[in-house]
Amino acid sequence: MKKALIIFFLIVLTFGMKALLPEGKSLHAEAALIMGLVLITAYLAALLLKRLQLPRLTGYMLLGLAVGPAGLNFLSHDLLQQLHFLEELALSFIALTAGGEFKYSRIKKFLKSVVSQLLGQLNTVFVGILFLLLLLAGYLPFLKDLEADMVFGFSILFAATALSTSPAVTIGIITELRARGYVTERVLSITILKSITLVIIFPLIIAWAKLYLVPGTAINTELFLAVATQIFGSILFGVLVGGIIILYLKYVKTEQSLFLLGTAIVIVEFTPMLNMEVLLTSIIAGIVVENFSKKGEALIENIEKSSLPLYIIFFGFAGAGLHIDAIVQAFVLTVVLVVFRMLFLYIGNYLGAVIAGEKKIIKNISWLGYMGQAGIAVGLGTIIEKTFPGPIGSSFKTILIASVVINELFGPILFKYLLVYAKESTIDD
Repeated sequence: MKKALIIFFLIVLTFGMKALLPEGKSLHAEAALIMGLVLITAYLAALLLKRLQLPRLTGYMLLGLAVGPAGLNFLSHDLLQQLHFLEELALSFIALTAGGEFKYSRIKKFLKSVVSQLLGQLNTVFVGILFLLLLLAGYLPFLKDLEADMVFGFSILFAATALSTSPAVTIGIITELRARGYVTERVLSITILKSITLVIIFPLIIAWAKLYLVPGTAINTELFLAVATQIFGSILFGVLVGGIIILYLKYVKTEQSLFLLGTAIVIVEFTPMLNMEVLLTSIIAGIVVENFSKKGEALIENIEKSSLPLYIIFFGFAGAGLHIDAIVQAFVLTVVLVVFRMLFLYIGNYLGAVIAGEKKIIKNISWLGYMGQAGIAVGLGTIIEKTFPGPIGSSFKTILIASVVINELFGPILFKYLLVYAKESTIDD
């Protein structure tokens, strides 16, 4: 009750302080004021939801929705643009964490099985969602009014983002339960490897979708060269950044969290100038540190020290960017995406596990560990929104985030059930 009263008081106080700001000359001051409001109230809202056994990230999103354009409009569209840099910074940290959790030596003993399950999930979910949307497009709001080419382009993007599973959710639940064991290791390895694969191939997917969504786009050498340059340039830059992080953590050592924050700022600032991707550069940097040095644990520990405000900002902004009218219009589409993604995840995971000759628990219920979606999925939605400015990008991101919120609500609960069922939790339930 106290937390709810504090949230209410802060919102009323913000109303009063906004009224005191000079009209039309206060964008920077207003941005700072609202940023403070979001950080404090989103954190308190997450604590309130935790009592209901709901994920903290959901609390951040819901508070962002409440103060965004669809709610109180504290975080207006202009302010969201003003603070966009912070969203990119948080995305870089999320990707660094995902890369830092991927250790090849840990998964090589069961690499064949991991690859089999991964390919089973990727192929089944992508193909299944793609053909499902093409088949049902004439009956689904939002899609039925589009031309055939645009339906196909949207279906490609929806199918691709449906592939993602959140490393942040996976790691968070494993940490909460202090889980250890066969199922835990398998789900974590596949989740990280899936994120890496998706981030690498996503520029190709966007280029494919552009053929149908952007008039005048055609397959040519320049298109492939641009995509290849973006992918390999991001990888090389990520390797360079990873090497610099290793040297700093090994020889300088002081103020490591501050250095990593500065490194993420450099990534965010330089990647657009060099036509590279923030996600891919950051995730490769994390992989390099984890697999080519003994500083992987130090990387994760120092990111965690400064990551909470950035996570609040990222998911709070994601909630603020929701377009309620688009969600209402595409509610049926969102439900279809969530339900059938669950079905295709089960089928793909089962087939991959059968081919690999896996244990019964891996074949039948380990798919419960892949439902959660958060940072990577929202990050991909942000890339799409920037690539397709206007109604196309904003509508897509809104529907994607609506799906993410549902998956984020049930994903952690299902994964926790899986680990408890597998008896790999080391704390009392």
